[in-house]
Amino acid sequence: MRGLLLLALAFLTPVAAQADRIAQPPAAKARQAQLLTIAPIPTTFACGKGQARLIEGAPLPPRVQQSWAPVQAAAASPVPERYAFGVDADGRVVDLKREGAWTPDSQAAVLASWRFAPGAPAQDCKLPLVATVTPLEAASPAQLMQAMIAEGRAAPPELRKALDALGDCTRMPRRRPQTVSYPDLRAFGDRTVDPAWAGVTYDVDAEGAVRNVAIVTRHGEPAFADTAAASVAESRFQSGSPRRGCHAVFRARPKASPATAHPKDSAFERPGDACALNEKELVLPESKPYPPAYAARRVGGWAIVRFDVAPWGQIGPVEVLASQPTPAFGVAAVELMQGVRPKAPASGYRGCVMPIVYAIPAIPEDEY
Repeated sequence: MRGLLLLALAFLTPVAAQADRIAQPPAAKARQAQLLTIAPIPTTFACGKGQARLIEGAPLPPRVQQSWAPVQAAAASPVPERYAFGVDADGRVVDLKREGAWTPDSQAAVLASWRFAPGAPAQDCKLPLVATVTPLEAASPAQLMQAMIAEGRAAPPELRKALDALGDCTRMPRRRPQTVSYPDLRAFGDRTVDPAWAGVTYDVDAEGAVRNVAIVTRHGEPAFADTAAASVAESRFQSGSPRRGCHAVFRARPKASPATAHPKDSAFERPGDACALNEKELVLPESKPYPPAYAARRVGGWAIVRFDVAPWGQIGPVEVLASQPTPAFGVAAVELMQGVRPKAPASGYRGCVMPIVYAIPAIPEDEY
């Protein structure tokens, strides 16, 4: 694995008291990082009519949140969030949204990849969440690694710091790698929306050999974690002072969830629309900004947008008419349209309706 980033902490210096008789203001409360571990998800969900039966779905991983209220000990409590969604005839999740508040994309992307029994479309299905809330510094190594596996490169600094605190692997001077062995995990990918993952710890001796490789957490096929651990054991580092508690995490590539079919543009036409612009003339960039969490979970989506075009090519306010499976693709489509400058007649265009489809992005070779 590539070296971990060393986190630098900035400290605020207190202001000197002007005099003992002057009362000092109370210190501001610092936010506390907490780990939310979501309880196991049921296999059946109550919907507006009947039930939806889950046949393939990844569990919701632990996630880090910031809170002003301190948590003294781990406690099970209802999380004040509930998801609503529908299921189409193919068993795909549609119309997914969190009721009443913002939702982390990493969590919504997992839900959007779920598969339900086909042939039983449903609407207004409900998913209330229950979680165990734990101060980040009290979380177990397995919990921290599971959160890191889910967050990937988007992991918050507090999570990286908590993992680094398990040992002294990031202590300066850093132990530079001499030979890094990367496991070939391609055989485990593209099998399911609930892919295998593993987290391992290891030590490095004075000569640079990797010692004491241990699998701390694993999920899915046992061979996945064994392959990852065996590869870590083959790495070597430059000689130097011994290090303990180094860590590495791995996740197989999830099975792709292609975008559902989008409705025809004509379904959104309004009286007074005057637009002869087609998708080719819009000149969208080949590489669309893809919502990162959905790219990591390989979930496709689309958005239908409406906009005007000024005679000089500037796009007017963009309205999202529909998006699936979550509003995140509508947000991405609006951002995409801000940089588009199509050619337009002297009168411009009014009421253009276009689908923006997000196909599953290719996986870079260095992430296999």
